[in-house]
Formats: sequence, structure tokens, C-alpha cells
Amino acid sequence: MDLNKLNDMQRAAVTATEGAVLVLAGAGSGKTRVLTMRTAYLIQEKGISPYSILALTFTNKAAQEMLSRIGNLVGEYKGMWVSTFHSTCAKILRMDIDKLGYERNFSIYDESDTVSLLKGVLQKLNFDKEYINPKAAKWSISKAKNMFIGPEKFEYEFPAANAADMSMVYAEYERQMKKNNALDFDDLLLKTLELFRKNKDALSCYGNKFRYILVDEYQDTNLVQYEILRCIAKFHGNLFVVGDDDQAIYGWRGADIRNILEFEKDFPGARVIRLERNYRSHQKILDAANSVIEKNSSRKGKTLWTDKGEGALPLEYSAMSEYREAEFISSEVRRLHLDGCPYEEIAVMYRTNSQSRVIEEEFKKLAIPYKVYGGIGFYERKEIKDIAAYLNLIINTRADVSLERIINEPKRGIGDTTLEKLKSAAALNGLSVFEACREAHKHLDARAASSVKRFTDIMEDLIEQKATRGVSEFVDYVLDRTGYMKALSDENTPEAGARMDNLQEFLNNTVQYENQTEEPSLEGFLERNSLIADIDSIGDEKESVSLITLHSAKGLEFDAVFMAGLQEGLMPHSMAEKENGVEEERRLCYVGMTRAKKRLYLTWGSTRMVYARKPMGGGLPYEVKNCERSRFLEEIPAIMLECREEKTVSTFEKYPRKREDKKAKPIAFQSFERDSAAPLPKPNMHPERFSVGVAVWHNKFGDGKILKLNGEGTEKIAVVDFKAYGEKKMFVAFAPLTIKE
Repeated sequence: MDLNKLNDMQRAAVTATEGAVLVLAGAGSGKTRVLTMRTAYLIQEKGISPYSILALTFTNKAAQEMLSRIGNLVGEYKGMWVSTFHSTCAKILRMDIDKLGYERNFSIYDESDTVSLLKGVLQKLNFDKEYINPKAAKWSISKAKNMFIGPEKFEYEFPAANAADMSMVYAEYERQMKKNNALDFDDLLLKTLELFRKNKDALSCYGNKFRYILVDEYQDTNLVQYEILRCIAKFHGNLFVVGDDDQAIYGWRGADIRNILEFEKDFPGARVIRLERNYRSHQKILDAANSVIEKNSSRKGKTLWTDKGEGALPLEYSAMSEYREAEFISSEVRRLHLDGCPYEEIAVMYRTNSQSRVIEEEFKKLAIPYKVYGGIGFYERKEIKDIAAYLNLIINTRADVSLERIINEPKRGIGDTTLEKLKSAAALNGLSVFEACREAHKHLDARAASSVKRFTDIMEDLIEQKATRGVSEFVDYVLDRTGYMKALSDENTPEAGARMDNLQEFLNNTVQYENQTEEPSLEGFLERNSLIADIDSIGDEKESVSLITLHSAKGLEFDAVFMAGLQEGLMPHSMAEKENGVEEERRLCYVGMTRAKKRLYLTWGSTRMVYARKPMGGGLPYEVKNCERSRFLEEIPAIMLECREEKTVSTFEKYPRKREDKKAKPIAFQSFERDSAAPLPKPNMHPERFSVGVAVWHNKFGDGKILKLNGEGTEKIAVVDFKAYGEKKMFVAFAPLTIKE
């Protein structure tokens, strides 16, 4: 077997076949190659049967990639177990769960199944869903299971006002699951560990079978996974784990960094091999990343290096606001592309999903194709479509599609059967569904009619309030009056928190619209948003810039990476101010920086608009907060960054910004005027000349005719009918449109 293509440390890892081995694999150091080559080495050079090898990953995609690579190296590998932790445990339980009193044909409940079961549990225990939210209960139980905490210890480990009652819910949930012969995803791990602890024969069977155990992404293992590995590895002692303590970013979902930090303590005599040679990034990117991560105290220590060359300094850009930051990113992305960088080799990364809105809108202005990696665009997210449906129904009570979407959002006890009766009554009497709701007592039984009346009362109040409130204040009022925001708050899960962030950003959007429009109206706001949401991204879908959260970026790489929002409160996030929370945020920053191969941009806004939500609306609608440069940027020596600071103010940003004196920065920023950097394309000087019916020419789509216009100034959007391509939507100020004389 040819090992000459491996560097010295990779070769040492591949050939270290006996005993416990920890490979600290730095970003871009070739860990997947080491895992697959070591497996092939065991089979080809050491004569180990594939039946004796267990390889554990965290995703099915990683498992399939490993199998494919092993197949290319050794050809025949039948009998080897290569799968995720959960799949491996499910396979074991299908054969041996009867030893725990379950039948082997057990069901595996997904999230919706478990939430549905919990609703029944809450009803049985007479707990109102307002007191204990089913989704919140599911999340709490999952967290407890990952920490190996049962119902009897729950209230002591998770003290809260309802902890004792949650313990009862947890216990009843477990009884119901056993009665239904069902397991949830956490049970797949827990029941396997229980099997190994209670049944020596089962443990001996698997412990003796798997002579060699390989684990990928070891820093992401939780306490239960760690205990499973300890149980089966003690038979032969050949445990080979690959991971990076500097990329441990999933503590919030149960991963325990102590598993990798204390590996030598847990497995005495273990060998530690560091893969520090990076095959991805230029040295100046690595220098900046190293300077950040070395500030963490909870790490084993390593320094990435490369022979790819020095490369360009990472560029730090300080904008006046998040809107100007997005303008810089979009203009620089366009410049990079014009200079030959494919769109698919560019990524914009951010801490929270809600940050994508302003970037998406700027990309659409410049017709930059993009995709939201691992998610959906801002205007396509459920909570955004829900609030838009409410607003559409308020404007037009005959908008039946909007009503159907939100009549039971949040839950009001109006089910599909009730809705179908209302739709039938509407069709029979020539009414809109909302008009049928107003007459619900004629079409429904008393209980259903009462639920519908509560909905119509809310809508009637909103219709009345629309005339007395500004756009931003009214949208805020809608979120409160409908109970939508409260329902998310009561859910109290990370997912609900992210959805609340998106709605907060939607409120910011209303303020931006009001400040850019001479005569703002709810109708105008919705029309603007629908056009922006529907604007075509020009180009092949595969040739798109990736918009991606930092948590989703792990394992990816791009020629150019933009990390947006590097300011206190966003990166590190305001919720991270707890024990070791900032260290995990620093690791998250490090992950983002080490995704860049050639160019790294670190951007932030010195001010940020925050909607000042007040109960039931009212009060000043927003405030402009001064933002401090992220401590992670402060940790990079000045000589390692090219620093630029925007000095000019956008002509279409109208919200006020009182620039208070900020803390002195350790580095001096260069003066940076817009024209000295990558400029936006020169806008059409006279957008007012573009009117409905005007014939135009586009450098890609050819002849066209303007069918519709919306907005004004740089926000002016045209719907153009092109002879060869059909209807397209574009910003007049930035699209390459010429009026045909």
C-alpha cells in the first residue's frame, strides 16, 4: 500500500494501529484521508477482517463518503460497520433490545411523533400547554437524556418553577414510550448503553467483535456516546479517534469538549498525534486564525501552517451600519466575480440566520445569484410567510389563501374539519372564507364557533387599528395581538428563538421601509417585499454564492469567505456570556476563518438598528445602537490585517446615527471612501425616466418593455417583459438597463 502521498504526521496516524490514539486534526489537514487510509491499512497491510472494524461518523453523508473512499482503496470491504452513532445503535438494538423488555420491532419516533405523544401526556396530567409547552418539554427531555439524567433527577439538575411537574411529564412520557414499544432518537443511544451495562453477554458480543474502533469528529460526542465507546473499547483497547478541540462548536446540543480534552486521562497510555499542516488556506489566513484560537484556555494546543504561500492579508472592513456592510459585501463579491472568481467559490457567513435579510436584498439589487446553504431564503421562512399572510388578510379580507395559512397559527383549536366546513359554507353562499368566519355560529357547533369568533375578533381589531398606526408600530402590534410572538416565547427552544430573531429582523425591515419612503403604507410595504422576494437571481443555480451560518460552515471551504457581523453581541453572541460560552464562540469564529482558501473578509457595522419592541406596540419604534468591534478582531495583531473603515453615508439610509466616541482601537484604520474600494455598479442617473410602457434594452436579456414599477429611488423595482426570456424583476438603479430611444 502506497503511503508516500501522506505527510509524516499523517503516515504516523495511519500506521498507529494498536492501542488508544487521538489524532488532533486541524482544519484542512486531511483528516478524512487519514481515516480512510488507516482503515484500508488495517485490511490490506495488517490482514484485519472488515467484520472486526467499526467506524462511527456523525452524518450519513460522511459515512457514505468514507465507504466510497475505502472501496476505491481496497475494493472488498463487506461486513464492516461504517455508519452514524444512531444507525449503529439502532442496528444493535434490533438484535438485542428484547433483553431490555422491548420487542425487536420497536418504532423510532421522530420529532413530530414525540411532540404529539407529549401533548397527550400533558392532557392526561391536566397540564395546560400554556404552562408546559410540548416542544419545550421535548427539548428539555432531550437535553436531560444527552446528559444521562432520568426523570427522578430532573428537577434537581434543571431547577425551574415547573421542574417538579416537568419531572412528572418526563416520567409519564417514558412510560408511554415503553407502552408503545417506541424509542426516540436519544433512546437509541441510551438504550444501547443500558443494554451494555445490564447485559454482560451483549456487551461481550460486541466488545469482542469490534477489535478496531474508529471515530470521526470526536469533539462532537456527548456523554452517552462517550460511555458507549468506553464499554466496547475496553475489550481490545484499539480506539482511534479523530477530532479537533478547536472546532468544538456544538456544546449547545450536548457535545462535551471534555471527551477530547481528557482523552489521555480516560485512556492511559494513549498516543496523541497532531496534524498541523493545512492544505486549504494561505499562511496569512492561518496566522490570523491561530492568533484568535490561541486565546482559549480549554484546548490541547496546535498551530496550523502551510506551504501554499503567504497570500493576501485578511481584510477587516468597518461599515457605518449593517446596511452599508451588506453593500460592501455585495459590491466586493461582484468585483471578485468580474476578476474571475466563480460565484460558487464565494461564501458569506454569519452568526444568526436573521442576518441574511439585508445581504439577500443587496445581492438581488446587483443580480448576484445566491443560495442559503442548509436553509431557505429570508422571505421563504415560515414565520415570515405567516406574518405576511396576516398583513395580507388585514388589507384584503377576501385573501382566502392567507386566511387558511394563519387561522390556526398560533394554535387556536381550529382544525382542518372546521376550516373545511367554513370553506364549504363560503362557496355555497358566495362569500369569502373570512365572511363565513363572521357567521361561524350559522355553520358550526358552539365550541368550534367560539374558537373561530376569537380569531375574527382579533382580525376585526387589527383591521380597525391599521388606520391609526404607522407601518412598523402596526406590525409590532400584529405580532402581539395575534399571540404569535408569545407562542414562540412559550415554546422556549433554540429553534423558536431563531424564529423570533427573524421576526425581529422583519420589524427592522418595516423601519427601513418607512425611512426610505416618502409616503409609507402597509400596502406599499407588502408590495415591495413581494417583489424583492420574487426577484430573479441571474445565473445558473449551481453558480451561486453561499449564504451560510457559521455553525453550518464546518467541513466546507471556499476561495473567498466573508464573515459578517463581527461585533460584540453578534460575534460573540450576547447569549454566550456564560461559563465557557465565549470560548465556544471563539471556536466558531476560528471555524469560519479557516474555511477561506485565498481571501478572507472580516466585516462589521459600527451601528445597528434594533426595533424597540413595546408590549402591544407604542413608543419609539427603533433605536440605533453603537456597536463595538468584536473582541476576536481585537485579538488579531494589527500587522496581520488590512483594515479599512467606511467614511461616507449612504444616500438612501435615513435613520439617524449619533456617533458617540467609541473605545480607542489598538490599530489605526485607513480612511476608506467608497470609490477607493470595490464600487457598486454605477446606478442609472435618472430612474424617474423609467416608466410603464417604456422600451428598454438589457445586456443579457435583450429587448424588453416595462410592465410595472414599484418603489422609488434606489428601491425602484421594474417588472420587465423580455421577448426572449419572459418577465423579469430588477432594481432600476442597478440593473444594466438602457431606455431605447
